[in-house]
Amino acid sequence: MSRKGHLSHREIALKLNISEKTVKNQVNNALKSLRIKLGLVSFLLFLIKY
Repeated sequence: MSRKGHLSHREIALKLNISEKTVKNQVNNALKSLRIKLGLVSFLLFLIKY
């Protein structure tokens, strides 16, 4: 919702009837997970290439 729908954390919280802090924490957790997974994929591709 944040990225695809271009909604603010406040707008998402209102739509889902949860706190704005919960939305912020969940978005941050998702982005951290993606960074870790994409970093691992990049590292493995680097190893395979060289």
